[in-house]
Amino acid sequence: MTVPFPMTILSLPQATVILSRKTRMERLQEYQAENEKIKSAQYVLIVGGGPTGVELAGEISFDFPEKHVTLVHSGSRLLEFIGPKASAKTLQWLTSKRVEVKLEQRVDLNSITDSNGSKIYHTTAGESIKADCHFICTGKPLGSEWLKGTILKNNLDGQGRLMVDEYLRVKGRKNIFAIGDITDVPEIKQGYLAQKHALVAAENLKLLMAGGKDRKMSTYKPGSSTAIVSLGRRDAVAQFPYTTLIGIFPGMIKSRDLFVGKTRKQRGLQPR
Repeated sequence: MTVPFPMTILSLPQATVILSRKTRMERLQEYQAENEKIKSAQYVLIVGGGPTGVELAGEISFDFPEKHVTLVHSGSRLLEFIGPKASAKTLQWLTSKRVEVKLEQRVDLNSITDSNGSKIYHTTAGESIKADCHFICTGKPLGSEWLKGTILKNNLDGQGRLMVDEYLRVKGRKNIFAIGDITDVPEIKQGYLAQKHALVAAENLKLLMAGGKDRKMSTYKPGSSTAIVSLGRRDAVAQFPYTTLIGIFPGMIKSRDLFVGKTRKQRGLQPR
C-alpha cells in the first residue's frame, strides 16, 4: 500500500512497540504484578547498568532495604552515556545501599538452575548469583531496520540513524523531517530533547506548508550534556555542563515525581 504525503516527520520512540497496543488498565496490572514480584523476593537480579537499571536498583534498595540486590553490567562503568564522574558517584551511592554491582560481565539467561526454591544465574566471568527474580534493563536496538527497505535507505548512517541537517530535515530530502533517537544529532538521546526537536520540526513544517522559504526555517542546536538519573525517592545524580552533583539537590529536580507532572502539564493535563 502506498500513501502519498506532502510533508512528514519520522519519530521512532523505543517505547512505542511496548506501549501502543496495551490499555492503561493492562499496563497498571503489569506494573502491579512486577511490584508484587519484588515484594515477595529476597534476592533480586538486575541486568543492565544504564539509567533504567540504575534507577530500578536505587528504588528497590530505598523501598526494600532488607532485600539483596545485584546489578550486572557488561560495560566497564555504570551509566556509560554520561561522564565517568557521574558513573563513579553512582557506583558509590549504590554500594552504600548494599547493592552488589558486577561490571564487565553478562548474565547467561539460558543456563539458570534451581537451588532450594531460588534460581542460580551464571555470568560470563564464571560467577553464580542467587536470585528469586530478575529484570532485564538492557537497551533496546534502534527500530530503524525497516527504513532500509524504503526511499530513505541511503539516508541512514552506519548506526542506523537518519542523517539530518540543522533544520532536522533528512539530508537530501525537502519534505521529510526526523526527530528523537532516530536522528544523528550529536547529543545524549533523552526525552526532553526529543520534545525540543518536535517544536523545531513542527515550526518548519508549518512554514513550508504555508509556502515559506527554506532560509526562514528555524535551526536546531544540539543540547548540552545534561542528564539526571534518580537514585531512590530523594536522591539523584546529575551531570551538568560544568559540574556533576549527587544527593538531595538534584533529587529535588527529578526524583520527586520523575517529571510526570511537568510532562502532563505540557500536554494540557492536570498534574495528578
